[in-house]
Amino acid sequence: MALSVQLQEREDFEMRTLRALGGGAAAGLLAVAASRLHVHVDTGFFAVAGAALASARVDWKVRLGMLVGLPVLLNIPDVLNVPTPLAEACMGTLAAGVVGWLGTSWRPKPLQVLAGAVGAGALVPLGLFVKQVMDVRLFDGRLGAVGAVLGFAAVALFWGVGMLAAHVQVHGDAVEARGTLLEKQLSGEAQGLLARAVALYRQCRKVTEKLEAGPGRTELVGVLEKMTREVFNLAESHAALEAQLEAVEQGDVDAQVKELRAKAAATTDGVARRQLELAASSLGEELNHLDALGRKRERLLAQLHAQVALLERARVSLVGVQGGDLGAKGAQAAQLARKLASLGQEDSDAPAPAPRPESTKVTG
Repeated sequence: MALSVQLQEREDFEMRTLRALGGGAAAGLLAVAASRLHVHVDTGFFAVAGAALASARVDWKVRLGMLVGLPVLLNIPDVLNVPTPLAEACMGTLAAGVVGWLGTSWRPKPLQVLAGAVGAGALVPLGLFVKQVMDVRLFDGRLGAVGAVLGFAAVALFWGVGMLAAHVQVHGDAVEARGTLLEKQLSGEAQGLLARAVALYRQCRKVTEKLEAGPGRTELVGVLEKMTREVFNLAESHAALEAQLEAVEQGDVDAQVKELRAKAAATTDGVARRQLELAASSLGEELNHLDALGRKRERLLAQLHAQVALLERARVSLVGVQGGDLGAKGAQAAQLARKLASLGQEDSDAPAPAPRPESTKVTG
């Protein structure tokens, strides 16, 4: 079974990383002020706390709670005398766990939160090493404002990039992964049909996994995947047409055509009348094109209904195979695969409905 790796909520990750970068830079300025007052500055603590507070996308009440609770939480490794650099890694892990659990605009799964926390914590020591190299090579060990801002921002950047693991989702089935991703991009009736198709495919795969391994089961799985991909292809085509039609208001185009024709009828100049009529005719062709796209969208939606119904028939047929004799299941799977393939072929070879006449909304 092919694995599929998807990156979820990429925009959220990019925004939080930029905010973490700004939080690290602000922490650097605060560290400079503290050092001039002869206050001890813990680079890992300041950088991680600044990045976490800045990157959390929460309301002011939760942010206030984090402002109070994070210093206490990040001091736990120090209280437990955890050695360096493990202490800094623990601070990064704790801060990333809080942000992943409370400070995201979406709801990652617990395993994703854990993966992001571990990834962020693992990269914090590397960010601190990069800061040390920058201090020695570029700033001669002086904690100036520029050096502090760049160094703390580097630590925050590594911490933020480590949280990328929270946005990674691994699917054991590439077909199901594609359907889950596509479902988020659709709306309305097409989205409901796609969700139903994904659920049916999942049910069918559970049944096929219980069948005896062999050529019959492999053939059946291939047919089910092909049927489901056809649903996805139809849904994508429908979504593309939907976007085209939403980009243009058909009523506005119709109103413009009527307005141009009214102006052409009212003008007394022959050349001006001709130009207005040409403009109205050009918009009229666009209106007819939009009408044709609308009919094509209806046909695609009907095909989508039919393909989902075919997948439903496959699920019902699989129930019968599941209840059969174990010794005959292999042959039954192969027979069912050929039956489903022939059904899909019959649907694809079915004569298309007679085209309706071109729209007469616009006449010459």
